[in-house]
Amino acid sequence: MAGRIRMYLTKLNRKALTVSGAIILLILLINLHRYEVLNIFSFMKENVIVIDAGHGGIDGGTGKKNDILEKDINLQVSKKLKKELIVEGFQVIMTREEDISLEDLSEISGSRYRRDLNARKSIINNNKPLVFVSIHCNSSKRSTAKGIKIYYYPESIEGEKLAKCISLSIDENFYKGYMKEENMKSEILTEDFFILRETEYPGVLIEVGFLTNPEENRLLRDDEYQRQIARAIKKGILKYLEEARR
Repeated sequence: MAGRIRMYLTKLNRKALTVSGAIILLILLINLHRYEVLNIFSFMKENVIVIDAGHGGIDGGTGKKNDILEKDINLQVSKKLKKELIVEGFQVIMTREEDISLEDLSEISGSRYRRDLNARKSIINNNKPLVFVSIHCNSSKRSTAKGIKIYYYPESIEGEKLAKCISLSIDENFYKGYMKEENMKSEILTEDFFILRETEYPGVLIEVGFLTNPEENRLLRDDEYQRQIARAIKKGILKYLEEARR
């Protein structure tokens, strides 16, 4: 009789241990899932990219009044870049999404131009982006001047890395892949632009082409041309972030 009782208790203990083990395992799995979810949300909070569409509103940028203006191309390319980045899972903030200037958003006194730039700087800094990109068009007294130029602040190591990644992507994916131009290369330059100097996060200013060049003026109006530029910029950003996270 005593032996049977001992055997029964042994079986009962084994069952209890099995149930306890299952419960502990379930708790561990739940906590692990919570940890992963929290990590995902933490990552998403740090998943912001800011796009600055240069000029806007009263400030048309370069170009002629009876022709297309820089502010319009800047916004068109910026919106396409936003779509490209959203597809990759980024939260994208734009300094403007319509034809407006931003001086009314600034809290400083000064010229309209100065207040507009200050507002753009504040939008970038307040959103704490992984990177920011300011989109512009170029102009020159020489109608033969052409090509994409990428600027970073001279003292910004991360800005330089970002510029190089975007430049390589533009050369490979846009000029070589889309335009079939083996000899065209984007140019990386340093410049003391306000938007690069006064911001606290890695960023570049990209001149996507020359409106004073007849061929680029025509091409910059084309939706697919703009889309391919935006896609190449996106791929450069992705490459930079991939390298930064290693």
